[in-house]
Amino acid sequence: MDALDSTERERISKVAELLINSKNAVVLTGAGISTESGIPDFRGESGIWEKYKPEIYGSIQSFLKDPSKFWKMAEDIAPNLFNAKPNPGHLAIAALEKMNIIKAVITQNVDELHHKAGSIIVYEVHGNINRFTCLGCRASYNKEQLLRKIKKEKNLPPVCDYCAAPLKPSVVLFGENLPNFEKYMSIDLAKKSDVMLIAGSSLTVAPICDLPLNTLSEGGKLIIINDEPTYLDERAEIVINQKTGTVLPLIVEEIKKIKAKYESKTQN
Repeated sequence: MDALDSTERERISKVAELLINSKNAVVLTGAGISTESGIPDFRGESGIWEKYKPEIYGSIQSFLKDPSKFWKMAEDIAPNLFNAKPNPGHLAIAALEKMNIIKAVITQNVDELHHKAGSIIVYEVHGNINRFTCLGCRASYNKEQLLRKIKKEKNLPPVCDYCAAPLKPSVVLFGENLPNFEKYMSIDLAKKSDVMLIAGSSLTVAPICDLPLNTLSEGGKLIIINDEPTYLDERAEIVINQKTGTVLPLIVEEIKKIKAKYESKTQN
């Protein structure tokens, strides 16, 4: 666990107080919360988009032109995604929801680790890796069906059993619109939120990077936990530049302590 200085510990206490006193807190997570589960970041110096240029491997235009390129990349990165397990950061967010401290999780990640950790109200604005749709007849396949198909047929891209059109994962590629329901629910949640906890997001991917502005415009407060600076640090109530897997569990523990003290006072 990373060593925290006294200033950071003081900020954790302030975060706990803010969350306890909130009425409609939500969490926004990005790739930084999943890197601690062994999932490489898509951006950054050693990110996936450095090895696989998004205009060649990750756009909807390139997928429609030649889906085998996307599936070549997927073959390389899928094992990490499929085998990853929730880390302490994911588990802490699930605990906050169970304690009724936060109302929902909005995530840019496609790995479903929030669900695996036990979170229930999760809006996946960039889709997820566990559903696959035929681009021809719209037939739907789950992850297990797809893996059996690839193993049996040894063919990339995998194609539909019914119409032989290519299958596409339910992830948002460059050039695609976000799923409407998740997009509008996220905007609505951000506007109603009195506290938005941003965990592991560099806030560089549009349009999700603008969600915190909706919270600010309605008088809400931002808490940013990320190991790199973001463009909204100066407008945030509290910023902690540390790993989410280190900080989030400490916030949960601090909330438990505060609640225990309060309950002790009311009983006496």
